[in-house]
Formats: sequence, structure tokens, C-alpha cells
Amino acid sequence: MAPSPPTTPSLSDEECLHRAQAFITLLLTDPNYQGHDASLLRQHAHLTHASLHPHPTCTTTLTIPPSLCNGLHTLHGGATALIFDLCTTIALALVAKPGFWEYGGVSRTLSVVYLEAVREGERVEVEASVLGVGGRLCALRGVMRRVGGEGAGRVVATGEHGKVNVEGRRGGKL
Repeated sequence: MAPSPPTTPSLSDEECLHRAQAFITLLLTDPNYQGHDASLLRQHAHLTHASLHPHPTCTTTLTIPPSLCNGLHTLHGGATALIFDLCTTIALALVAKPGFWEYGGVSRTLSVVYLEAVREGERVEVEASVLGVGGRLCALRGVMRRVGGEGAGRVVATGEHGKVNVEGRRGGKL
């Protein structure tokens, strides 16, 4: 993977937060789209921080809704992966520009390590970071922590997300 492109050092944290929020707004432009990701972003997730330094990072808090839980009333493993997919892609938006990761790419790999169960109604915080980004591939990471109550600050899951940029590409090599 090529080294990460230089970021714009002139962007303040407030401007980064605005850029990340603009990407979320772009994702939600179709008011009729009712996928799990749209519901999560519209009703349960709240972007709280974004910065380019020391590396592109976004922090999102959310309260776990029943719709993302399993029969034990804990966050479903697939829903955890969905949360990492969304949050890490939002972090990628901090370095996107026209023709460079403008649409967030597509997932190539998504690996989640589950450390503790998260109960329905609990609040978590996801810190998502861009580890490296080139013209075609990027590496992203997310860390989910418990917020408030017993165990506040404890890591409950981690995610490693690899994406491929498909902008301007037609067909495959096979």
C-alpha cells in the first residue's frame, strides 16, 4: 500500500467534524432508504469528534437499539461489524476529495474481535481511524468502548477494515 497522502493541516477539528457530517448527509440523501445503516445514522449514532491529528480519526457515540440486538438482548455480532463499517468509512471521508475516495470505496475485508457483550440500551463510543490510504486500497481501524456505568472506558470490540477504491474503474481483470 502506498504511503498515506498528506492531509490538509489547515483543517481544524471543527472543519473535520463538518466534513464527516457532510459525508453522513450524503449517505442519507435518499429519504426512502431504510437499511440498517440509515436507521443507525439517523436515529442512534452521533458524531462527537473528528480530527486529522495525529491521524484522521472520528469518534461516534451511540445507544444500542433493540433492532441491532440478538435474542439475548445484546449487540449482534453482525451489527457490530456494521457499526465498524460505517464509522471507519466516515473517518475515511476526512481525507477524501474529488476523485480520491470520494464515495468511500467498498469493503474488501472486515475483521472484528469481540471482547465483551454490549447490552441493549447501553452507550458505546467508536473511535475510528485511517491507518493508511493509497489510490486503490486503505486500512482502517475502529475501537468500541463502553460509555458510562460499570466498565466505562473498557474496550468491548475492535475492528480492522480494508477497503478498495472503485471510482472510475469498470469491470474486473477476470
